[in-house]
Amino acid sequence: MARERTFAERLSALIEAARVDGRAPHSYREISAAIERAGGPQMSPAYIQQLAAGKRVNPKIHYVEALAKLFGVPVTYFFDEEVAAPPAGEAQLMALRAQELSPQGRRQVMDLLELVERYERAEREGRNPEDGEGRGTAQ
Repeated sequence: MARERTFAERLSALIEAARVDGRAPHSYREISAAIERAGGPQMSPAYIQQLAAGKRVNPKIHYVEALAKLFGVPVTYFFDEEVAAPPAGEAQLMALRAQELSPQGRRQVMDLLELVERYERAEREGRNPEDGEGRGTAQ
């Protein structure tokens, strides 16, 4: 059985995924400022670094909620091994965020993904995306 990841490992994975995907914030100072701008609790850059390094453990729930909100993951990401699969970049973060949506919201997101996929496929194939399936071309 796989070892359960620590809070620090999970937070570090989120921070690294944000860096890889080019999403802000990238530094502990930027994370701290972003949480404060969003109306979250004051968290010093040093405290966030200590959480990510595992030097501080068991943060208060309002800190966990602020970090989850900032990175767009459910609070359970930090505690539930099934939810806390290692982020594989932006696509994984999108999937984690989708878990918080209603069934109708998830269907809408899937519809949008299918539309974007259809447009990109048509562009790769050198077709006009507007001439998609089920549509006639107006002359």
